[in-house]
Amino acid sequence: MPITLIITVYKDYISLERVLESVCIQDVVPQQVIIAHDTIDDAIDPLLAQFSKLLPIDHINQQDTGFNKNRILNKAVMASKNEQLVFIDGDCVLHPKFVVAHQKGIQKGVFTAGRRLDLDARTSALVREKGNSMIQRLRMLKNGTKRVEEGFYFRFIQSHKKPRLLGCNMGWHRHDLEALNGFDMDYTLPGFGEDTDLEYRAYRSGMKAKNLRWKAIQYHLHHERPSREQDISQSKQLFEEKKEIGYFYCENGLSTLRDKFPHE
Repeated sequence: MPITLIITVYKDYISLERVLESVCIQDVVPQQVIIAHDTIDDAIDPLLAQFSKLLPIDHINQQDTGFNKNRILNKAVMASKNEQLVFIDGDCVLHPKFVVAHQKGIQKGVFTAGRRLDLDARTSALVREKGNSMIQRLRMLKNGTKRVEEGFYFRFIQSHKKPRLLGCNMGWHRHDLEALNGFDMDYTLPGFGEDTDLEYRAYRSGMKAKNLRWKAIQYHLHHERPSREQDISQSKQLFEEKKEIGYFYCENGLSTLRDKFPHE
């Protein structure tokens, strides 16, 4: 089944270049690659021109009015041409079997959930400078990468443990996202809400998850993180309030944008 890969990005174009390089060598190259750009910045144009010769890229963006990842994700869903949708972040380099793992797992009523390996700062710097060939197990161990086991690919081993959804490594059938009304755009602070809320609503609606640990492998490039404790606390409070209401169909989702996209 044709698949759309949705890559969210802000302004880290060096990392995005490495990610797109990894997309080019997938066992199954996506039939559509959407760059979901949470700002308007011409600096991305040379990279888009370069990789549009190699990949079927569509670029969508929006005015930078703060953290509006869920809004650009909903726009990406609306711009998608295929039923199977895979979501990653623009700083997560993909194992060659990443896309096919999601493709095999996504079904109506079943979403896919993978893990990620967080590369250490030294290895990440080498990858950004010299390319994805710098992702090597011995180098990661030497440089102090944690949870290196998340980078092992096992063809015949399947984890049946209930996964925890990560927004940077998940796959959905478009029908299911539409049934949930997509991503809840009430969450406008980083660190919480994009995946936790969607996962909760999916389970509440009766959907199930397929664990893609050791199948859909990705390598997250290290970057400095500002403190988000206050933002996360506010988003968690909002999440608890929404859980009390109990809806699985969010009010401020795809339907909000339906008559405005792509001009909103």
